[in-house]
Amino acid sequence: MSAHLGDRTRYAGASDIAGCPRKAVLGKLQPVAHSIKQQLVFARGHAAQAMFREFFLSGGATFQEEVEICHPSHDIVCHIDFLFRGRNRFHVVEMKSTGGIPEEPYGSWVDQLHVQMGLLRIREGEKAEIGGSILAVDLNKGEYREFNSYAPHPEVFTPLIERGSHILSAMRGECEPNTIPSILCGHCSYRTGCPAHRDQEIPREVTDRVADYESLDRQKKALEKRMDPLKKELISFFGERFQGITDTGIAVATTTVAPGETVDSTKLKKDFPDVYQACSKPKAGYTKLEVRQLPPAPLAKAA
Repeated sequence: MSAHLGDRTRYAGASDIAGCPRKAVLGKLQPVAHSIKQQLVFARGHAAQAMFREFFLSGGATFQEEVEICHPSHDIVCHIDFLFRGRNRFHVVEMKSTGGIPEEPYGSWVDQLHVQMGLLRIREGEKAEIGGSILAVDLNKGEYREFNSYAPHPEVFTPLIERGSHILSAMRGECEPNTIPSILCGHCSYRTGCPAHRDQEIPREVTDRVADYESLDRQKKALEKRMDPLKKELISFFGERFQGITDTGIAVATTTVAPGETVDSTKLKKDFPDVYQACSKPKAGYTKLEVRQLPPAPLAKAA
């Protein structure tokens, strides 16, 4: 499916530059076999692109697909998913198939788009009008969102090309590749031994998500405190069995769960250890996340 990208071990691509240099370099020098799950994710992306290709064609749009643009002096290459063009006017569309559309595009998505727009600027010249957008698609939910109004900026493009040059140097063994931690580190095949995680460096986009989670968790607890007394009042009013609809169109139902029995595992283990052992079975572990706001540090006393 990616044959059109050529031998990616010979150049730095826009997606390489937009991500972590260490992951990009190791991915080229020490490739790992993709799992079936990852291959399905790749296939989902191709399916989404093919679907929108048909949408654009049926709408009569004029565009090119998988447009390859090379940097004139570096082994840096990009492949634009969709390039719409008019009279001296170009619009780059980078497609992203994702499970859940974020409120804001990931930084790596934006960087990848800027590499594409910057290389297009070099090819077409300063007089060309160039814009870009990111089209995020969630096939599972049938939802999409376009993050629009991007334009090429030299102050953004230049550092990205420098990063691409660094990736090429690291591929040649001239230096160690830098690390750029992000929310995508959890999906990286080369996380083991990564100096960024050894030093516990937390990127800004992850810090922002921690803050969002902590805020939502506090709101959840506050809502639960408000809901519990309301729940008791409503059950007291409607009784143990009720079905009805309010005049505002809200369905209400109460049901009673019959008393049951449970096993006291502590007592069973103590009094009948053989039975406990015979009836025991493995229980899968899980990762627990705890996020809480620490109290402010005490102010230092004046001398």
